[in-house]
Amino acid sequence: MLLLCFSAMADTYEDDFRTDQGRWSGGFVATTNGTLEVTDGVAELPLPGVTSLSGRLLVRLRSGTRIAVGAGDATWSATYDADGGVFLGESALPLPTGHYTWEPDADPVIEPGPEYWDQGDALHTEVFYDDASATWFLFWTGAHPRESYGYRQIGLATSPDGVTWTRYAGNPVLSIDYDRTTVDGIHVHMPTVVKSGSDWHMYYACYQNNVGNRICHATSPDGYDWTPEGVVLDRGADGAFDSGSLRMPDVLIGPDGTWHMLYNGTDPEGHYGPTGYATSPDGWSWTKHGAITADEHRLQGGGMYDGPYGIEQWWNCDDVFCHSTAQWSDFTTWEDESDVVLAKGWAWWNDGYIQAPSPWLVGTTWHMWFNGYTYTDTYERLGHARSVPVPDEMFTLDVAWDGATFSVAQNGAIQSVALAAMSGLRIEADGEGELEDIAITWASAPVDTGGDTAVDTDPADTDPADTDPTDTGAPTDTAGTGVADETATPAEDTGEAKTSPAACGCAAGTGGSGGAGGILAAAALLGAAVRRRRAG
Repeated sequence: MLLLCFSAMADTYEDDFRTDQGRWSGGFVATTNGTLEVTDGVAELPLPGVTSLSGRLLVRLRSGTRIAVGAGDATWSATYDADGGVFLGESALPLPTGHYTWEPDADPVIEPGPEYWDQGDALHTEVFYDDASATWFLFWTGAHPRESYGYRQIGLATSPDGVTWTRYAGNPVLSIDYDRTTVDGIHVHMPTVVKSGSDWHMYYACYQNNVGNRICHATSPDGYDWTPEGVVLDRGADGAFDSGSLRMPDVLIGPDGTWHMLYNGTDPEGHYGPTGYATSPDGWSWTKHGAITADEHRLQGGGMYDGPYGIEQWWNCDDVFCHSTAQWSDFTTWEDESDVVLAKGWAWWNDGYIQAPSPWLVGTTWHMWFNGYTYTDTYERLGHARSVPVPDEMFTLDVAWDGATFSVAQNGAIQSVALAAMSGLRIEADGEGELEDIAITWASAPVDTGGDTAVDTDPADTDPADTDPTDTGAPTDTAGTGVADETATPAEDTGEAKTSPAACGCAAGTGGSGGAGGILAAAALLGAAVRRRRAG
């Protein structure tokens, strides 16, 4: 018959980490704040006979370079070295928001000039990495010198590594004809670039005299030679939020093939306005969906990226950068993650403002290009920053094991690895790590923990009243304290858990279907939840 000698015979097991470690071994309990702490070591939670598991853990790295959650041969880890990230098996993700900050370069990446077309300013970055050619493309807006009219055109620099940039000899790649009556005769600026198959698409603000800015489209076979295709998004009707001008486009292609565009729309009297939203099935024909913000500064001039945690966007909030996230299922709802992620003024060339961020993820490190303005000489220049890990923030991990695959979900991203067997969980830390909260549910196979024999082994046992499919015999007690296991006649065998309290410290079953042993025998599973509850 089945016997699980367990102190948590019920569905739950609780430990608040304030008086002892309960089922954990290793590490130590911090009774002042109710956490299980691990310093340059391991703490383990044994789960004998576990067959599946799911739950949530809150872990934190106080200092050092690594914290990990292990199950069998699988280990999820977060590292905080220079290329810090989140790892499980072959999967590597960047640290989520809150676990990194931005470290800007001291010097600009691109200066104005020396050519006439951009001697006035270098601004409005757009960075794109082309897998096909293994080349970085940096597009920007260049303006004429200050003593002339500030005509704007779009230039290009390329790089093999995203660090050293070479101006393209054929600049500007998108030029104007200086005809104030044409749609793009005065300004072509604020570019955003995507690829669909082998075709390059650029969307940009195109300015016509006495009309204003609209969204234009250009195409290219290689990112160098561009053909203007005309206006794709025109001004709205009188009274619409974008009846005066449309600028600052940013485009992403969704997983279902839908093209999404955000842009800044203004009325005839405004310089900035709300953020508008439009979609297209092919990048050519666009449908407007109105404004998605009420504040003229929210999501203004943003740079979007389809990342592992959803769609991330860095944008101009006044003269600094803010960050928001959205999901493809609801592209118009953006959650603000923090107030300011990068502020101006770390160098003389950006004491006025920073603007037009363009992000890109390289391995587990974020990179961002942008323009900065200075009051010193009143010019715009292009800068760069990269993400730098910062420990001491909490990870909320949803872990699961189905007997074949171990997975960890955090911040909406799921990592998984094959795992055939496990016997518990462990927390590891290089430095000072802590487990603040844990809530898990697991199933386990029947286990004899040292009391009366859990399973009969005598094939001669043919007792018809015995309904346990794993019961195959053994009429005598071989592991307990001398209490016979099954010597009764069929009519007397009622399936109760025959236990020896002295052998394993468990309360004896009371017999019948109402006893704990009877319930467990019928289920042949143990479900338990372990969690920490904050005091107060």
